Amino acid sequence: MNHLRPTLAGVLFACTVALAACGGNDTGNDNDPQGEITDADIVDLGDLVQLAPDPAAAAEMIGDPATILAESKRQADVARTDVAAVFDFMKQAAEGAPAAKGVTPGGKAWARWVKDISGREIRFSVARMTDDRLRYLVQGKGADGTYKPLLTGIFVKKAEKRGGGRFHVNLSNVSDLYQVPGADGTLHFVFANHKDEVRGRRIAYLNVTRREDPMAPAANYGADLVRITGKGGRFRSVGMGDLIKAAPGNEVFALRVQWNRDEGGRGAAAMASLANPQSPVLLGTAHECWDDQGLRTAYMDDYAANDATNPNEGDVSMCAGFAKEDVPESAASLSGADPDAELDALLDDSGASDVTEAEASMMEDPGT
Repeated sequence: MNHLRPTLAGVLFACTVALAACGGNDTGNDNDPQGEITDADIVDLGDLVQLAPDPAAAAEMIGDPATILAESKRQADVARTDVAAVFDFMKQAAEGAPAAKGVTPGGKAWARWVKDISGREIRFSVARMTDDRLRYLVQGKGADGTYKPLLTGIFVKKAEKRGGGRFHVNLSNVSDLYQVPGADGTLHFVFANHKDEVRGRRIAYLNVTRREDPMAPAANYGADLVRITGKGGRFRSVGMGDLIKAAPGNEVFALRVQWNRDEGGRGAAAMASLANPQSPVLLGTAHECWDDQGLRTAYMDDYAANDATNPNEGDVSMCAGFAKEDVPESAASLSGADPDAELDALLDDSGASDVTEAEASMMEDPGT
């Protein structure tokens, strides 16, 4: 959605991927009982952050590119496009040997990489907490000489580069440092990549506003992604923006998408008006099916005003092996959420759910 684009997911992803680029460096200490920091301790988020094809155009008839599919791709690809844009920039920060390394007073290994990028000093720090827990910290040096946290969090290591974790991105500090994306609030990223057959992540935005639209209400919303390796997956999200230009205020759009890469998929959506942000009004719901080329095969909504241009056609009861399901009306709100139960279980199994919000928010610099 245009109002609160999830652009800082890119910063989060880029920071963690940039850390991964420092593999092979000698960051250890022979006297460290917990073991040196190595490339194996840096999470690889893999296809949780990879780019997807450009979204299709909106559909109005069977045979056109699917509308809900296009919107789901747009919401997901906004973040991943920023990954690509920020990745090369942030990757520079982790090139070469660490600027400092050592052991904390508690006997835990730590390492830090420091680079000047576009006139700003960026610090990446990794500190071992236990055998399977590592604390990540990304800081930026402001014009006043102080270091502000851009990313904090915990990686729960289950295997080399894999496990679960929780990272927080301070949108306000990043925007202060680089003027983009011009947002205030916090992004929470929780993930599980410890299984070969399935991986997942949850993005949540807390009290996020856009500086370009200071009168808009702060929003809390999120997106869940489950990828089933080589087969397909599910995506659920809630976004906000001025989706209907002729209507007053913003709208909130909640959707569920399921896909099978060999057959196609289906989506469901609910949209509500935020003309009065304290009292969202449901405008309508929609269901859509598409084939393996992303072309609409069936469509149904309960918004009669658009029947002439976007008619109900085909059977939406079963598509690509997925039965019809509705998006809860409660998801289409300023505090919208539509959590995926399988993702909840996956995050629990990875250890990501054991990382508390307070723990992931702690800013501990091991080198000071």
